[in-house]
Amino acid sequence: MPASDEPRPDTPTGAGDRYDPPPLPDDGLPTLPTGEPVLARWFVIAMLVLAPVAVGVTIWAFLSIPDGDIAPAERRPPGDAEMTYARGQVQYTQTREREEGPACAQQIDLVGDEGARATSRVALQGLCEVLAVPGLDAARDGLRAWAGGRLEIAVFEMTGVESTTRVDGGELVVELNAKFQFEDAVRATPVLVHELTLLADDDFPGRPVGAASALAATEAQHLACEALDLLDGDEPPRGCLDAAELLAGPDPLQGLVDAGLRDDR
Repeated sequence: MPASDEPRPDTPTGAGDRYDPPPLPDDGLPTLPTGEPVLARWFVIAMLVLAPVAVGVTIWAFLSIPDGDIAPAERRPPGDAEMTYARGQVQYTQTREREEGPACAQQIDLVGDEGARATSRVALQGLCEVLAVPGLDAARDGLRAWAGGRLEIAVFEMTGVESTTRVDGGELVVELNAKFQFEDAVRATPVLVHELTLLADDDFPGRPVGAASALAATEAQHLACEALDLLDGDEPPRGCLDAAELLAGPDPLQGLVDAGLRDDR
């Protein structure tokens, strides 16, 4: 019989013969009771190859993150003639409802959805209380300059910036970082004191905030932090810590100038 006609050892030669397929390779990967692989071998091998690559990319990304140890003077990037501090792109709430501010801030409109307006309301209520503290005369003047303006909560591209004030169609708009919606909104009150102290300066709007003005605003912010006992808790607000650290430095004014603020000494 020609070799091509010989029966293969793994095929049945008659109706009564039993067919036994060759055993599947035992490579240690999970299989079904039938011996078939749970996952395709190529998929498992690909995952084994990609796993260390993914770990390497993760480590690289982690090491590429900029150092978060930023000097307090640099936490507020200088703005321009119509914005106190730069905060990059911004996203507001889709709801644009307005309501009148509380107590001493009734001439201020709170804009946004209910959550944003609630945060603004609490921050302004704290402001009205703290403005009675001696030494905050400039902030009280700034509140009068802000009359007819509005307060908004927004997501900042520069997430470390806590607030800014901008000119919009003749209105002064104070913007608070949306992070204050996720904590006690009174922690935003010293930030408002800072912005209002800047508004008491005749240079703004019209000229970028000067270093001397920013220093006066930081001193007022620190005073508000102390008056509200915000520095005594387990987790003081970042802004209060920055203000205290800046003022404790050897030359806060020069530090602000070095950070890019206009030298108005």
